Amino acid sequence: EAAKDAGAKLVALSAINADDDFSRQPSRFRGDRNKEVEQLAVDSGLPWVSLRPALFATNFIGMWAGQLQAGDVVAGPYAAASSAPIVEADIAAVAAHALLTDELDGRKIPLTGPQSLTNAELLAVVGRVLGRDLRYLEIPVEQVRERFVAIGFPPEFGSAYTALLAETVDTPAPVSDEVERILGRPAQPFAEWVDRHRGAFNPRL
Repeated sequence: EAAKDAGAKLVALSAINADDDFSRQPSRFRGDRNKEVEQLAVDSGLPWVSLRPALFATNFIGMWAGQLQAGDVVAGPYAAASSAPIVEADIAAVAAHALLTDELDGRKIPLTGPQSLTNAELLAVVGRVLGRDLRYLEIPVEQVRERFVAIGFPPEFGSAYTALLAETVDTPAPVSDEVERILGRPAQPFAEWVDRHRGAFNPRL
């Protein structure tokens, strides 16, 4: 009620797959509630905008940095699975625009990077930026699930993660032009993000 009286606006951070079956939303099994957060915004009585970003570029630090610090091979599922990673600064810039104007009110906005790339292609981008010859080693899905459990993730996380990736093996991940339409400039390429974070992927001295 205080927010309404103050004329506040609510910008929710959801996810591009918020409408998917929960069995294909791995982040739910780590505590995210993207669908519910978005619905709370819609039902809040405040002016609202819901941002639905794709895979965060920084996720690749968690997924790949340790392996690339140790060598030139990344082992993971589905070399042909694709994504269109978005740089977090682009999400923040769209959120700021949503808060400062009424242009986006009442919208659920999918946000992606400028290009859909396979895991193998994404690793090749990292290799080009770092000047290294890198290789993506596809491993069985069951092994991927076991690795997640070994580091403390619930079993359902690995199942949802691999199910999500499997859907993009034959159908490229969607690409949205909303960042460019809203900000008047293209979304930042994955290669630029890697260049700014090259220290995360280089071997430790």
